[in-house]
Amino acid sequence: MESVPLTAHARADIRWLMLGLLWLAYASFGLTAGTIPPLVEPILNDLDMTYSQMGLVLGAWQLIYIVTAMPLGAMLDRLGVRRALGIGIGIVWISLMLRGLAVDFPTLFASVALFGLGAPIISIGAPKVVAIWFTGKERGLAAGIYTTAPITGMALALATGPNWIIGLTGSWRGTSLVYGAFVLLVFVLWWIFARDQEEPKAQLPSNDDEKLPSAIKKLLQLRNMQIILVVAIITFLLNHGLNNWVPTLLLESGYSISDAGSLSAIATASGVLGLLFIPRLAIDGRRRLILGALIVFCFTTTAGLAIFSGPILISNVFLSVIVRVPLMPISTLILMETRGIGARRMGRAGGMFFAAAEIGGFGGPFLLGYMRDVAGSLTTGVVTLAIITSILLLFIPLIRENEIEMKS
Repeated sequence: MESVPLTAHARADIRWLMLGLLWLAYASFGLTAGTIPPLVEPILNDLDMTYSQMGLVLGAWQLIYIVTAMPLGAMLDRLGVRRALGIGIGIVWISLMLRGLAVDFPTLFASVALFGLGAPIISIGAPKVVAIWFTGKERGLAAGIYTTAPITGMALALATGPNWIIGLTGSWRGTSLVYGAFVLLVFVLWWIFARDQEEPKAQLPSNDDEKLPSAIKKLLQLRNMQIILVVAIITFLLNHGLNNWVPTLLLESGYSISDAGSLSAIATASGVLGLLFIPRLAIDGRRRLILGALIVFCFTTTAGLAIFSGPILISNVFLSVIVRVPLMPISTLILMETRGIGARRMGRAGGMFFAAAEIGGFGGPFLLGYMRDVAGSLTTGVVTLAIITSILLLFIPLIRENEIEMKS
């Protein structure tokens, strides 16, 4: 479908369709990312792997993401969201299917690493879709809605993987076929219904902006860009570390694999509450305060995972998700509404954001897996995550809210 100018009425109708399709694409992302965490033990036994190797597998796609995010962000700006996200969804589906064919650590690592070529297109494309199709306060609402998608997908994988999938197919490998059917459907729906929106000429990148090194240099000169990159690394270290290892943490606390998966799934789904309400509160003048408060809660709930057991442990699992998941949409809101970025450079800025973030995204799962092998439990690694997270309190006050321009 060719990009053509839209009337205000048509734009109002299509933007919600685009948000719905984006939600499905990002849910596919979360579903695929969540296939392995609830099935760590069966996979370790089947493929004869160590916890450190599993840590590398869980962080494999994030490792690739670090390298691919910026060039893929630039590609997104050039191709437009329809073609770029369509390609991304296709790569995610291939990665998911190949996991079921893995026979050892290298083949499983390679299949998960491939996800690092498709995942960045979706996660970088999501804020760009919002930046193009939504304005003003609706951006906060749209950002909150689309970020419910990956945790919904992951919650579905956590809930059904150790219970329904193994019961239905008899193996962890069944996730590729069952979840793969859903991702393939999303792929088809995207190519049929998604479309690009022609941006006003004033928002189109200049010739200098089209050159990635020049664009990176300009973006790195912005104070908010510098600080948000630090925020991205540490928050993804925390998020990906806990997202991937909480089911195993619950196993070590005495829960069965079925109960650990179910509790993790319900807790992950509870993050929707944080996503629907907290980003909407993060308007100009409140962002630093809200981010700071969330960081404090992230520290206390993460420390609680290492200290408590029983009902208090489960409460910390739930609260941890609710306060962790809004960190990413609030951070990207700051970028898309910072003077000098806006919709026109959101692909490149998003690429830089996620390239930095996935340093933490890789480091979190590997750190916990490595420390599990060394210490014999996940407690030491969880405490380390809590301490690192508290460092962010030094950086949040440096965000310049007076640089934010709602109509950028």
